[in-house]
Amino acid sequence: MAEQVRESEFKSAMRNLAAGVTLITSIADDNRRGGMTATAVCSLSAEPPQLLVCVNRNAATHDLISTTRRFCVNVLSDQHIDIASAFAGGVDWNQRFEHGAWSTLTTGAPVLTDALAAFDCELQETFASDTHSIFIGRVVGIRHEERETPLMYFRSRYARITRPPEALLRAV
Repeated sequence: MAEQVRESEFKSAMRNLAAGVTLITSIADDNRRGGMTATAVCSLSAEPPQLLVCVNRNAATHDLISTTRRFCVNVLSDQHIDIASAFAGGVDWNQRFEHGAWSTLTTGAPVLTDALAAFDCELQETFASDTHSIFIGRVVGIRHEERETPLMYFRSRYARITRPPEALLRAV
């Protein structure tokens, strides 16, 4: 049997995987809102449109999504570092939505009005995997704009793309 990789070694290596930064938000029937900063988000399928998000089971947002069966993935721009920090635990749970302007789409989950993209989802399936749940959401509403560059997370820090996206596309 292969030797198990140490958690610290795994985390150290994963810091080299640059990822887009999102806010996963939800709202309870009593209008209590919750949300968290996340990088473990990806497209699952286009037909039907579905997203996959991974959420730690100890996160308060996990229980909110499990209960309400709705969530929104808000893709952050490089202008949203303060909001990303607030939702990553930089401010109290009840004060997070004081940062940014908020609206809704189809499900009522909070949508950051100036997010690069917002994917409003109904929870379709949940899979447990050790410390996390994998939530699969069917996208029922979308709003997007292409005016800013995305916020990235790399080597335990928020990062910006330093060249315009058009230059990056030409370089490939």
